[in-house]
Amino acid sequence: MSGGNCPETPRQKMIGMMYLFLTAMLALNVSGELLNAFILVDRSIIQAKESVESKNEFLYSDFEAAFASNEAKVKENFDKSALIRDKADELVAHIDELKQLFVTTADGPEYTPENYKSISNQDIAPQVMITEKGGERSEELKRRMGEYKELLVQFVETDSSLKATVETVLSTEDPPIKDGVQISWESEKFEHLPLAASMALLSQIQADVRNMESDVVRYLFTKIDEGSFKFNAIEPLVLQRSDYVIQGDEYYAEIMMAARDTTQPPTVTVDGRTLETREGRGILRLPANTTGDKTWSGEITVMGPDGNPRTHAVGGSYLVSQPSVVISPTKMNVFYEGVENPVEISVPGIPSENLRVNISNARIARRGNGYIVQPNNGSAGREAVITVAARVNDTDRNLGRKTFRIKRVPDPVAKVNDQRDGPIAKALLLAQLGVVADMENFEFDLQFKVTQFAVATIRNGYVVDASSNSNLFTEEQKDLMRGAVRGQRVFIQDIQAVGPDGRRRSLGTITLVVD
Repeated sequence: MSGGNCPETPRQKMIGMMYLFLTAMLALNVSGELLNAFILVDRSIIQAKESVESKNEFLYSDFEAAFASNEAKVKENFDKSALIRDKADELVAHIDELKQLFVTTADGPEYTPENYKSISNQDIAPQVMITEKGGERSEELKRRMGEYKELLVQFVETDSSLKATVETVLSTEDPPIKDGVQISWESEKFEHLPLAASMALLSQIQADVRNMESDVVRYLFTKIDEGSFKFNAIEPLVLQRSDYVIQGDEYYAEIMMAARDTTQPPTVTVDGRTLETREGRGILRLPANTTGDKTWSGEITVMGPDGNPRTHAVGGSYLVSQPSVVISPTKMNVFYEGVENPVEISVPGIPSENLRVNISNARIARRGNGYIVQPNNGSAGREAVITVAARVNDTDRNLGRKTFRIKRVPDPVAKVNDQRDGPIAKALLLAQLGVVADMENFEFDLQFKVTQFAVATIRNGYVVDASSNSNLFTEEQKDLMRGAVRGQRVFIQDIQAVGPDGRRRSLGTITLVVD
């Protein structure tokens, strides 16, 4: 079976979709919802890996039966498949040890990769893989992956397509330079990521190992003459794309008999309905119109060597859930007019490049791994509604919306010596350069500048004042302050300030008492 003659299988498509989704989410400032999404993705990848491992067991059983039938013809490829099996098992077991080391380092030896607490920890993976022992663990993993890749490549030299796939999927080369910066393979995989994401990436590597094991062993198997084989044991096999399905999508599975005869396709029935078969596989499609745990059952029938039908029961289960749109403002739950408001938007199971995002009463644009919202001028007091849609299985679907209030940026607080009022020593007052506009307790880094103010006090029973057309005290204003005696009030009033939006704000009066 040459790589050029084999279209991409549904299993491979599912694994690719999982990998793209995970990659798209890795750079986000991870929220609780996204951490849970990483856990779901990790589980789905592990389930897909286990499905491939189950299929591989049937494949090795076929090899053993063929070897028993004709040792001389099968021995060379049988020995190669055994070597691949050993190397794949060793590499998967090594990665399992790394997972356990991650969890033990984070939470203690009583926890396991299936049950651990520190899902948001971003220090454990780089500590274990990069910092400790001078990065020996990363180098060891890369070495093992490289040896495994080279083993597979030498067995498929005559199939350029399959060879290229193996080299790409199992590559540990550093990623391309981006924005003039070169990072290493291990930095891309383990730095600046929550532990849940690092665990999912290790699971993805294990899935890649098993997928390439399956492809190459199947390639070796098809190089021997299957026509002379005599199979005396058959078992049903269900290959499901995933057991996690978004409402409105569909559940997809392939149902087949191991050691099948493609000249006599099986008859597959599910809930009394006979399924379409393709190359000996029954194709099951069930609409996911309602949420919850779902099960199905049926039968698969093939003709035995004696010409009599053999029937086996088959079944499966899966979960249908509603698409959960995560729209998270990075700063707070409102948008401010005249400010760039950062927002994170994601949908578990759907790559970010497939999302279409719209907003009312504002503009929204991609920036980096998130979005920036800029409310329209004069929109304070209104609402901005973000709606998210996506292309799912060639169908446009609305996934959800979220409403935000639009507010005017609050006025800054005028201060002298970081004071709004109260006593101040005359020497300290005279040492101040002027008046500042302080954005007290505001989430955004905005700067307002005082453009004018007046200093007033009472001298000989009369109010005396002096003005400044900047944020600095004038000499005339300082003379007024020098003439103030202990207990006398100095008023800094008529304060005007301008913010980033260019609008003028009138600020409150500062009342200081000379001490």
